Amino acid sequence: MGSESNSLTLQQRVIRDDPANLHCREITLRLSPDCRQLVLTRYTEHYGPALVRWIERSHTVSVAELFRWLVANGEAGVMRASSQSQP
Repeated sequence: MGSESNSLTLQQRVIRDDPANLHCREITLRLSPDCRQLVLTRYTEHYGPALVRWIERSHTVSVAELFRWLVANGEAGVMRASSQSQP
């Protein structure tokens, strides 16, 4: 499958519908070489008696834009710590 060496594998599936056909699917997440983009890649292969077919789709988003969206739209959680000593 088309995985990158420094990627996080989110999903990896192999399906055999029948003895003659095999479907492989992999979804990975990685940072671009300059660490400014987050890249989601979907890779699919199909093996059959008459053909081998594959396709790879990549979706890219700016890490800065993703963080801005997360702060604006994500669920906020607050954790507090206290350094007071207990009697």
